[in-house]
Amino acid sequence: MAIKLLLADDSITIQKVVELILAQEGFEIKVTNNGEEALAVIPSFKPDIILADIEMPKINGYQLSEKIKQDPLISSIPVILLAGAFEPIDEELAKQVKADDFIIKPFESQELINKINAALTVSSVMEGEEAGGIAEAEAVGLEEVSVEEAAATEVKIGIPEVEIPSKDELKDIFENTVNERISSLLSSLDLKEIILTSLMPSMKDSVEKILWEVVPDLVERMLKEILKGALESLTKEVEKVIWETVPDLAETMISKEIERIRSEF
Repeated sequence: MAIKLLLADDSITIQKVVELILAQEGFEIKVTNNGEEALAVIPSFKPDIILADIEMPKINGYQLSEKIKQDPLISSIPVILLAGAFEPIDEELAKQVKADDFIIKPFESQELINKINAALTVSSVMEGEEAGGIAEAEAVGLEEVSVEEAAATEVKIGIPEVEIPSKDELKDIFENTVNERISSLLSSLDLKEIILTSLMPSMKDSVEKILWEVVPDLVERMLKEILKGALESLTKEVEKVIWETVPDLAETMISKEIERIRSEF
C-alpha cells in the first residue's frame, strides 16, 4: 500500500522537487500551500507523514505541528519541518511543538528519503509499543529506537534507491518556468528608480553628476553599494524564487540589468 505524504509548502519549486523525488517511489503525495489547507485535508487524505515549511501564510509549520500533536486523533502522524536555515532557537521551537525532525533547504534527495524513513520507522515502533505494550517492544529490540538510529539502519520502507537528478539538472528542468516568472517580476521593477529613491534626499541631486564625472572604478563601486541597498527593496516573492530555485540565473539577470542601467547614464 502506498505511503501517503502530505506536503505543506507555498514554494512551487519545493513542491515540484519533492514530487520528483518521491512520486515514482510508491508515494501518494498531496500538496497544500499552507498549514490551514493541510489541516483541512488531513481527515480525508489520512497521511502517513507530513512535511511542513516553517514559513507559510495563515498557519506556518510550527503552528501546524503544534495543532497536530495536540489532537489525539492525529498526534501519531510524524511531522518533519522544512526550513532555509535552522538556528538553535528554531530547534528549540521545533521541540516545543513536538516536531519529529527537520530538513534544511535545499536538500539532497537521499537526505529527504532517509529523514522520511527514520520518522516512519520511529512512528511504527511507537504504534507497536502502544498496541502490544513495552514488553513486546523490548522483545524485538526496538523500544529505544531514535531518529538517528533509525536512519542508520537504512530501512527503506519500500523505497528503492534511484538516481535523482543533480541540482544543476533540476535547475535546467525548471529554468524556463522560473526564468519567465523572475523576468515578469523583475520587469515590473524600475531598478534605476529604486536606486535613486534609496538614497538620502541630500544626495539625489548629485548622483547623476557623480556617475558622469568620476572615474569608472568609483562608479562601479558606487553602483555595487547602491544596488546592495536597492535589492533590499525587492519583494519577498522575488527573493524566495531567487533563493529557492536558480541563484545563478538570477545573478545573471541582475548583472544584465546593471549593464543596462550603466548604458543609460
